[in-house]
Order: sequence, then C-alpha cells, then structure tokens
Amino acid sequence: MKFTESTILFSKNRIEALCDGIFAITMTLIILELKTPENIPHNLAGEELSAALLKLIPQAEAYAISFIILAIFWLRHLIHFKFLESVNRQVLGINIVFLLFIGFIPFSVGIVMRYYGQIIPTLIYISNLLIISLILHFHWHYISEKSNLLKISDSENEYVKKFKFLSIIPTLIFLSALIVSFINVRVAFYIIYLDPIFYFVYRRIYIYHIKHKNDLSQK
Repeated sequence: MKFTESTILFSKNRIEALCDGIFAITMTLIILELKTPENIPHNLAGEELSAALLKLIPQAEAYAISFIILAIFWLRHLIHFKFLESVNRQVLGINIVFLLFIGFIPFSVGIVMRYYGQIIPTLIYISNLLIISLILHFHWHYISEKSNLLKISDSENEYVKKFKFLSIIPTLIFLSALIVSFINVRVAFYIIYLDPIFYFVYRRIYIYHIKHKNDLSQK
C-alpha cells in the first residue's frame, strides 16, 4: 500500500481532548464577558435600579444564546467523532481550523454585548457562527465519504446519510440571519434562535424514530 497524506491515520483521542479543552475555555471566557456594569450608581434603588438592570437584558440575551449555540456546536462535533474510528491529516486540519473560529467566539460575543444593536458587531458575530457551521458541514461531508475513517453499523447507515443532508440547515439559518442583519439586527437575532430549536426538534424526532424502530424489532 502506498502511503499518502490522506492514508496516514491518527488516533482521534488527542483531537477530542484538544476540542473539549478549547470549548471549555471558550465557554468560560464568554461567561466572563457578562459583567456588572461599573457605571450603575451604588445608591440606586427601587424603580431606578430595575430600569438600570433592564438595560442589561440585551447583553444577557447575547450571552445566553451564544452559550447555547456553542454547546450545540460541541454536541454536533461530538456526534461526528462518535462515528469516527481514526483521523487523517485532512480531518486534523479541518478540526484545527474549526477550533480557530471557536476560539474567536469570545471576541465576537464581547463586541456584540458591548455594542448591541449595531450592524458591524452583529455582522462579525453572525459571520463567526456561519463560518463555524460551514466548517462543521464540510467536516461531516468529508468524513461520511471516507469509509476507512468510520465505524458505523448497518443500522446507522441511514442516520449518516440523513445527517449529511441535514447538516446544511444550520448553515442556511446563519446565512439567513447574516443577510437579514443588513435590514434589521433584532430580527437577525430572532433567526439565530432557529438553530437550537432545529437541533432539539430534530433530536426528539431522531430519538422517537430509534425507539419506534427498536420496539418493532422486538415484536
């Protein structure tokens, strides 16, 4: 057998450990971005304090949706590696680029929280999410075509094929949000919410499908 860049295989464990570490650090950093504003006077009370705290809702919203989407990126990446037995240099390279943009999230979230409602920070933030989603889609498309990298049972073949098609949907969601942000930043943020909604709805349908299939096989 002739060894090439694509046939040299590596253990996936080191990449999984690196990914988990980067995700943990990134999640910690976006939590640290949510700070109590220093410009709120200490002597505020009652309605004045409530009004001042209400102004923090957009920043809290940006933090919350970012944390949820980051968790979903991690879960999707986890699913990819569930079916991977080993990795080649191409998969290694895709994952390094993926982590590069994951590490950029605290910056893009930070400027959105500081300049909430402005178009340029929103474009940077949504572009960051779009690029990550594109990389994940390309990652799944690549590994699903490499049978020597996968370990899947016959019953999982159907899931792999469906996931290959469905993995483009998050990319379309973020692309739509990016386009809409030129018109209305608020609506663009609402569109972003579709990604976690899609994930949890599809997950429930998949779990129901597997359970139903197992019930039929036991009869």
